[in-house]
Amino acid sequence: YKGALEAGLPIGSGEIESAHRYVTQERLKIAGAWWKEANAQNMLGLRTLRANNKWDQYWESFYKKAA
Repeated sequence: YKGALEAGLPIGSGEIESAHRYVTQERLKIAGAWWKEANAQNMLGLRTLRANNKWDQYWESFYKKAA
């Protein structure tokens, strides 16, 4: 707890609850949309990358492994 505070990391649940709404619900609860569980998991993974500013890093790594 103290280390997180010193590092400037969030310690409350409010930011997590906010991220839950943004990352999961905003995309998956579009009116009229339906998802297979596997597809929803993949979509959530991509949205999590974007929310954590890891999008470019992920794709660079992905293409290096594919080459």
